[in-house]
Amino acid sequence: MQGTPENRTMNGKILYASYQEEESLPHYIRYALSGLTQTGFSVVYLTNQRDLDAESHAFLDKNKIELFFTENKGYDFGMWHRYLKYVAKFRRESWDRLVLINDSIVYYQNRFKTIFERCEKSTADVVSLTSDTQIHFHLQSFFLYLKPKALPVLFDHLLESNECMNFYEVVKRMEIGLSQKWMDAELTLEALYKTERPVLFSYQELILGHAGFIKRKLLQKRFTREDVFHFWEHGAASAFNQNYYQLIEQEGAMDSDFRKEWLVTTKESMGAKLQKVFRLIYYHVYWKLKQIKLNHCARRMPQ
Repeated sequence: MQGTPENRTMNGKILYASYQEEESLPHYIRYALSGLTQTGFSVVYLTNQRDLDAESHAFLDKNKIELFFTENKGYDFGMWHRYLKYVAKFRRESWDRLVLINDSIVYYQNRFKTIFERCEKSTADVVSLTSDTQIHFHLQSFFLYLKPKALPVLFDHLLESNECMNFYEVVKRMEIGLSQKWMDAELTLEALYKTERPVLFSYQELILGHAGFIKRKLLQKRFTREDVFHFWEHGAASAFNQNYYQLIEQEGAMDSDFRKEWLVTTKESMGAKLQKVFRLIYYHVYWKLKQIKLNHCARRMPQ
């Protein structure tokens, strides 16, 4: 039976996975959690074991958000895995909707009820906000809306897999591997937001379209060497250099109750900025030299 969260009685669960070091919950997380509680689904905040201040506990209690402390390993899939192991099997089997979310995205618009309605109207078994085709087609795991047929596949995938400690192993085995298992089970997958270019290079398009969310590392300019190579390889220097904080502010894309200082940014000293410039030059030159070497080796290979 299809319908929206408002006109169906569902036992829906939201698992929001978050690694943080501070005692106080960041405001962008509070904003997302508050919006998620308005969907009618019960919300669990999964986070690494640490001291949370009294104000954060009061916020969670006021919004009836379950708190689940866990180890800091395995990234978001590790947290989801351990929560599912903790929850009795009969309780898991009572869910008819499960939403997996992590804190790598900043939601500066509260569009969760609309997003959930769109997920329900979709005929797909699993719905995400975005998808990617790197390595293989897959739904991006920062937001996954699962319907009944998709749940057993997820449970088997998480509970039978060893936890991955390496980020790229997590992406390959857990995120991409999960989409592959759903497709192997002949389930249908859909992304709500489709972009002309890979989504990492398309947040300007999403911001101008008032999608209301952005990858946190784009705001923080927090990139690994592999990330930088990925931008260069795809000719996406403009996406790399874009000031997303400024673009969101200029576009007036934030909800009136979202304060611009809640957009997570990293303040840099002049020395840090110069180091970043030199590092980017190094990566760019290194990437060019790597391509020259690969082309040279390809020419030397026997035909």
